[in-house]
Amino acid sequence: MPGRIPRVTHTAAIVLRYRRLGEADRIITLLTPTRGKIDVIAKGVLRSKSRMGGHLEPLTLVEVVLAHGRTMDVVTQAQTIEAFPDVHANLDRLSAAMYLLELADRITIEHADAEGLHDLLHTALVRLARGDGQQVVQRTFELALLEATGFRPELTTCLRCSEPVAAEEAWWAPVEGGVLCASCARTDGGAQPIDATALRVLRAFQSQPYEDAGRIRLSDELAARMEQAMHALMRAVVERDLKSAQFVSAARRARVAGEGLDEAELAKDDE
Repeated sequence: MPGRIPRVTHTAAIVLRYRRLGEADRIITLLTPTRGKIDVIAKGVLRSKSRMGGHLEPLTLVEVVLAHGRTMDVVTQAQTIEAFPDVHANLDRLSAAMYLLELADRITIEHADAEGLHDLLHTALVRLARGDGQQVVQRTFELALLEATGFRPELTTCLRCSEPVAAEEAWWAPVEGGVLCASCARTDGGAQPIDATALRVLRAFQSQPYEDAGRIRLSDELAARMEQAMHALMRAVVERDLKSAQFVSAARRARVAGEGLDEAELAKDDE
């Protein structure tokens, strides 16, 4: 006989997104430590006198009390634990954080086992807030998220023939989930050559502890090549375009243009 569902649940959660429900309510998507991703109803949060509305914004770590409902639980209390003000204060950090939220939302299934994903996302947001390199935070989060959800990309051996692939000879096949050798890539119309340095760094990010990965120096040009490869992979995994990924790329390009960096300066940092 299955156990009874508790009438009231207390849990920490990260607010991923919301959508309107009627005139005054919202459906809030939460990522929780024990229940994974869930949709809950927040009643009356759009009213001016609501005390919960400000606590249920995306990019907020919150403590909620949920009352069991027929189709969805209802939020009866909400209290902010961390609002990540340092992330909100910086456009690059904010765009990166929204990208992480969208990835966590798109790659997880509601009520499915998501053990560790809440902590994984929370850790990445804390790293952004304290000023860690945004490229390192994003790329290591992508790789860890793919690993945790069973989509670990193959970065060292050919997905077709299982032979080791040198970085200088690798082709990138996002739909297949990693690299192909030059011979096997001839039969894959979607594969493209991948920059050797970008692949080496991705391999390091996948295999090394975060602290070691953070010591790798990334020029803007190298970061852009890695970003392009990983965004293509993430699009293939979630099977849809990621709006926040486009914003992240646009924000990075705007920053580089504002700094007046040219291709020669960027290439010099790669050497």
